[in-house]
Amino acid sequence: MAPGLHEIIDAAYQLFAPYMLGSTLDVCKACCVTDAEEQELLRTPLRTVSAAVLDAGFFSSARSGSEREHWELKHFLPRLLELVAQFDFPMHSTEITFSRLELHRAAQWTDPERTLLQTFAEVFFVQCLGEYPLPGGASLTELLIMFGLGHFDLAQLLAAWAAARSQSSALHTKDFLLREIQFGRVGLQLLNPFSEPHINTAVAAWLNEAAVPQQLAQQLEYHVLHDSALNNDTLNELSWAYEVLQTALT
Repeated sequence: MAPGLHEIIDAAYQLFAPYMLGSTLDVCKACCVTDAEEQELLRTPLRTVSAAVLDAGFFSSARSGSEREHWELKHFLPRLLELVAQFDFPMHSTEITFSRLELHRAAQWTDPERTLLQTFAEVFFVQCLGEYPLPGGASLTELLIMFGLGHFDLAQLLAAWAAARSQSSALHTKDFLLREIQFGRVGLQLLNPFSEPHINTAVAAWLNEAAVPQQLAQQLEYHVLHDSALNNDTLNELSWAYEVLQTALT
């Protein structure tokens, strides 16, 4: 975990501390959450709740959309951030981890809450840019979609990707261009089925910025020409990704 994430998560525990729980949760008891699962979550200290307990007692429930449910989400949010920072996602799919947040609904969040969450996203994403492969086989695109489904500001994350210059960032770029995006007549689309139009639009706008293709090409080209630590197969894939970039965006 990047050093800055510790401070952000500690700040989240403080910021969201007023969101206290009652003796029950606003969860679906008909078929989603049992009384035992709910009570195990309620009696476990927040900082020690496991991903499995959080999923079973809260996130596995059908959403009610109520104010109480959103209040309870904010109670669990610091622990959710902490688990994400450890690549321990309490969901069946990484991409939907933040889908309940709906940060585009400004009335549901205070400015300090939105600022803290965006800061977490940016620091975590930069950490991931510097690590390859990611724990558990996660891809950078999955994490981008995860933040997109929560309606974080993707522009800042994508700007960090274009500006990165590490071997890890180049390998993420290679995977992205070769396996995770489609260029076609209908426009650019991420191949991940969890992606949504607003995420595809944000990625397309990023790639259409004048400087971005050149920045990504420089990432790839540098490691093709100068990185003796990479094996031939990886170097060939980097070269292939470079060609895809040049062909698709020129």
